[in-house]
Amino acid sequence: MNNCLILLTNYYPFHKGEEYLESEIKYLAANFEQVFVISTMVSNEMKQFRKVPENVTVIPVGIKHSIIGKAHMVVRQYKAIHNDKEKKTMIKRDTKGKILPKLYCYYFESRSMDVYNQVKDKLDKYNFDQYDSVTIYSYWLYVTARVALELKNDYFKNRQPYTITRAHRYDLYEYAAPLKYLPERDYLLNGLDAIYPCSKDGVDVLNETYPAYKNKIQVERLGTISTNVVSQTRNDKLYIVSCSVVRQVKRLDLLIEALVELEKKNIPFLWTHIGGGPEFENIKKLAQKKLNMNNFQFMGFVKNQDVLNWYKENPATVFVNLSSSEGVPVAIMEAISMSLPVIATDVGGTREIVLDNKNGFLLKPNCTIFEIVEKLSIINSFSDREYSEMSKNALRTWNESCNADVLYSNFANKLVGKR
Repeated sequence: MNNCLILLTNYYPFHKGEEYLESEIKYLAANFEQVFVISTMVSNEMKQFRKVPENVTVIPVGIKHSIIGKAHMVVRQYKAIHNDKEKKTMIKRDTKGKILPKLYCYYFESRSMDVYNQVKDKLDKYNFDQYDSVTIYSYWLYVTARVALELKNDYFKNRQPYTITRAHRYDLYEYAAPLKYLPERDYLLNGLDAIYPCSKDGVDVLNETYPAYKNKIQVERLGTISTNVVSQTRNDKLYIVSCSVVRQVKRLDLLIEALVELEKKNIPFLWTHIGGGPEFENIKKLAQKKLNMNNFQFMGFVKNQDVLNWYKENPATVFVNLSSSEGVPVAIMEAISMSLPVIATDVGGTREIVLDNKNGFLLKPNCTIFEIVEKLSIINSFSDREYSEMSKNALRTWNESCNADVLYSNFANKLVGKR
């Protein structure tokens, strides 16, 4: 069948972020005749630095998503939205008339429609009549999903495209969102054909809040690629690894406080953090103030494949993730693919891949410094047999739940099978 897929992303394959798509894209490209990747948050100044398969066409929208840029979107779109009776009614119903959610919803709809107008102008350059079917895939249950729905209802209204979205963390958990509210949930869930959270926890949250759409909500996990390499480890010290964007939600400050206690216990360690972000300099300064300079190193931003290469070339004993909110952390998937035990907070879908006392340890979401130190101390005191058993369990969990070759192949086949 001559089919095509339209994939709506934030930045991929420009800039950083959405690294999981670097693995998934080849499976999508193998199952669709043509794939169009629409990068909705890419400005004209950004350069593409990630490669895509030959049958993938990349379409950057070319809008600046700075604060000023977003303000311009609202200015351009507000009047049309306010004068649209259906949208006005939908927003009123969605926000229950509350002023702050209402303002947020107008912002969300303005931003979505501004992006949509750019997208449809870009798509006018291509002949979609040549394809037997069109599938629209939003990577996020947020602006890209709203654009996907507008493509379905307006641009491709005569083609009946199958329209789906993934859902991760910020686009899924309303309790962690500004105002404890995410715009147009009911409207999106009603209009999309399928919604795929990356965790069972995400499915349960949506089903509990929006039970009317249970029949179209299903887990589709993200995965990582096998490297067929077991992480190196040495017994001279505890080699602690963390990998994430440096934001407050990752609570690296809490990890630093725990490492202070390790120093007091005279437990030798080396902590390596992989990843940059808005709080990078603040966290680095905190570590320099609190810890012995020989006990930590910051790698900054590292490309996805280079993270896996780092594990191959450097010793690692345990991976630590103390986030206050998560979907299913890909960084943990990468760690267990290297047979690395994990210490992590029991948030989001983390418990679906970190099995307490099997391949690591789960901590309470509001865990204390001393509880973190306790788990690190336990791993430090493991015999070779105990550590080996936990490492084998980590790799076994990855193979059963996180193997990208299986997950992405099945997902791409599912999308094709729907057409």
